[in-house]
Amino acid sequence: MATRWIFGNQLCHELPIVKEADEDDVFLMIEAQSRSTWQHYHKQKLVLIFSAMRHFAAELEEKGYQVDYREADSFEDAWKAHAKEFKPEKVYYTVHTDYRMTQAMKKWEKGLSGIEVEVLDARPLFLLTVEEIKNELKGDGPWKMDPFYRRMRKRLNVLVEGENPVGGKWSFDQDNRKSAKSDTTFTKARSFRPDDITKDVIEKVEKQFGDNPGEIKPFRWAVTRKEALQALNQFIKERLETFGTYQDAMLEGDDFMSHSLLSSSINIGLLTPMEVVSKAEQAYLDGEVPLNSAEGFIRQLIGWREFIRGIYLKKMPKYRDVNNFNHERDLPSFFWDADTDMNCMHESIRPVVEHGYNHHIQRLMVIGNYATLYGLSPQQTADWFNEMYIDAHDWVVLPNVLGMALYADGGVLSTKPYVASGKYINKMSNYCGSCKYNVNHQTEEDACPFNALYWHFLDRHADKLSDNHRMGLVYKQWQKRDADKKKEIIDKGESLLKQ
Repeated sequence: MATRWIFGNQLCHELPIVKEADEDDVFLMIEAQSRSTWQHYHKQKLVLIFSAMRHFAAELEEKGYQVDYREADSFEDAWKAHAKEFKPEKVYYTVHTDYRMTQAMKKWEKGLSGIEVEVLDARPLFLLTVEEIKNELKGDGPWKMDPFYRRMRKRLNVLVEGENPVGGKWSFDQDNRKSAKSDTTFTKARSFRPDDITKDVIEKVEKQFGDNPGEIKPFRWAVTRKEALQALNQFIKERLETFGTYQDAMLEGDDFMSHSLLSSSINIGLLTPMEVVSKAEQAYLDGEVPLNSAEGFIRQLIGWREFIRGIYLKKMPKYRDVNNFNHERDLPSFFWDADTDMNCMHESIRPVVEHGYNHHIQRLMVIGNYATLYGLSPQQTADWFNEMYIDAHDWVVLPNVLGMALYADGGVLSTKPYVASGKYINKMSNYCGSCKYNVNHQTEEDACPFNALYWHFLDRHADKLSDNHRMGLVYKQWQKRDADKKKEIIDKGESLLKQ
């Protein structure tokens, strides 16, 4: 008899571990409390993983497989009980991307005696194998996403005509930066009412993890493949059309806009990236969505998602400790309750508390921007993202946060820090209109904190950034400023950092 061990981020019936199973194999699934306490996870993230696991186990049983589903304090306890009961001669499991799980499984395997272990391919959870993605990123970096993305488009034959991109350009990112007016409306994203299984999990999480951050209701996320497909189809038919144009926009009170909300399903296997890409491409080919929307969405999956996974695999475990600017400030308490009078930060963190989610510009250009300018610890910031987001996994978070958002890796992933003053936030949102701070002021008492902090950051890190070819113009602007005005801005920044 063989055991096929399935984890909570591998809930895909198309994986080899499921497709190659024999009728006498036993599927092992463990709802481990210790895994849940590695970090202080958002309640809704725990509900998603536990509920999706229970639904997946039920689906396997409906197919006629035997499933040993265990709730236990730890993987180790559950495994020992499983091995004692079923006495497997061989164990299969799917290769992990997360470094900690990879190391934990290696340690577990060393402790086995008389049991063969075989590690299976993770496709179609990803588009490339571990070896393929490492071969795509030659050397030690830095690397650029754009050439990687072009190779992936050709490799997968997506939006290409021979060797050339459909529409004559590989990226339509310039068309996807339009701000939305306050009266702009978007079709609501599909949400799902908890069934009895999910209700049981909600009750369990409320009892056992009541001190964890985040609100537990309303819970809106897909927990089965059927629900995830419904969410995907609704996004393609009703919401992808406006995704591209407004993907960088932010609107007060509109937490989801035209964003897909599919990453939580993709990252645990309910959807595969290629089926999502294929539907988006077909929608363009059928004339249902514009090319800038289809391409912008597809780029996130076959470009960015695979690219950051590659960087994680190439650079771990040292990558976790990068801190290019030596930032060490603790995160403010409002990161957990959104109780701040900076409206942009409130509007960006509030949906995280309520849903375990906000969209990528809120993550990058508001929260990440703030963390960089204020000098927050990169490791604390990454832990917060890992704990608070419904779609967060270590391999997703570390490159996106440490590399893209914070530039803590010094340019391994990004060519410059993504920092900005309040002007950017005002341009891309309607947040500033109802904020107590004035986005047009720099040093006055009511000045937007982003403004002075932005110049203070550039000034204190000029030794590392002034030679960056993408930042030369802004440093020239700073150098031309009146000396007294520069001192006034620096002093304002210092006072903000001390608050």
